[in-house]
Amino acid sequence: MNRPRGLLGRAMLVSLALLLSGAPADGAELKKITFGYSTIGAMAAGSWMAKEIGAFEKYGIDAELIYISSGPVVVQALIGGDLHGGIAATNAVIAAVLRGASLVSVVSTANRPYHRLWVQPEISRLEDLRGKTLGVTRYGAVTDNLTRILLKKNGLEGAVNVRQMGGTMEVGAAFQHRQIAGAVTSTLRVDVPMRMLVDLAEMGIQYSMDVIVVSRDFLRRNPETVEAVVRAYTEGVAAIHYQKEKALKAIAQYARLREPKKIEEIYEDSIQYLERVPRVEQEAVFSILEFMGKKGIPLETFADNSIVDRLVREGFIDKLYRKR
Repeated sequence: MNRPRGLLGRAMLVSLALLLSGAPADGAELKKITFGYSTIGAMAAGSWMAKEIGAFEKYGIDAELIYISSGPVVVQALIGGDLHGGIAATNAVIAAVLRGASLVSVVSTANRPYHRLWVQPEISRLEDLRGKTLGVTRYGAVTDNLTRILLKKNGLEGAVNVRQMGGTMEVGAAFQHRQIAGAVTSTLRVDVPMRMLVDLAEMGIQYSMDVIVVSRDFLRRNPETVEAVVRAYTEGVAAIHYQKEKALKAIAQYARLREPKKIEEIYEDSIQYLERVPRVEQEAVFSILEFMGKKGIPLETFADNSIVDRLVREGFIDKLYRKR
C-alpha cells in the first residue's frame, strides 16, 4: 500500500506514522488506511458509526477518519495519494474523472438531494434572492452544484451571485455575519434567525449526493480492502437504525456538536436519506451529467457497483435489517 504524501502535509504523515506503530487488535494484522470525509452532516454518518461500533476492525481494517472541508479537496487528496479512500461529492468525483483522474465510486450514500436552502429571515420567496449572494463551500462541491441546479430550475441563473466560502463552518460564519443571503446545505450552524425556504428533496429528482471513492489502482491492488470498507460502511448505516444512543454519540463526536437538537437533526436525516443498498444509481448520476452537459456517458465510467451487488446477492444487507 502506498504511503500517503504531499497534500495534507507533515502533520498527517506524523499522525499516520503513529497509527502505523500501534499494535494490531487481538494479535490480528489489520489493514491500515486513511479515509477522508468532506461533510459533517448525515452523508458521513455511516462511516462515523462504522468506527463507533468497531465495524472497520471487524472486517480487518484499521481506519483513520480525517475531516477535509470539501469534496473537491478529498478528490485532490485521493489523486495525490494522501488518502486511500474517502467520501466526496459525487459531482466533484465525476468532474475529476472527466478530466482524466483514475477514480471510481463504489458506494453512493444517498440518491436524492437532502439539502435545503436556508436564507435570512426577511427573505420569503426565491425572487427575493435576485441581486443577492448565496454561499457554497467550494466551486464544484455538492453545495455549489445543487445551488446552481436550484437557481436554473427557478429561472434565477445569472441573477443570483454564488460565492465560494471554503467549508461548511465558513458558510455558517458568513451567514451569521450577513455576508450572504443564504446557502444550500443540510444544516446551518448559526445562532441567528433563519428560514428554510426550499427542501430540495421535494424537487422530485434523483441526485447522487456523495460517494465512497477510491483510485482504480487501489481497487485493483486491494479489492479485499475496498470490500471490507464497503461492508463496514453498510453495517454502520444499518446500526444507525438500531443503536440510536451510539449513533448520537458518534454524530456529536465527529460533527463536533453539543446541542442535542442539531445532533438529533443529523440523526433523523441519516435515518431518512442514507441508502440501505448503497448502489450508485444510473439516474441519480445522469442528473449530474445532464447539468454538466455530459449526457450519455456510461455509468461504468465513474462507478463500480460489483461489491454492493455481491453483498445483495449474498443476503448480507438483508441480514443487517432483519428485526432484532
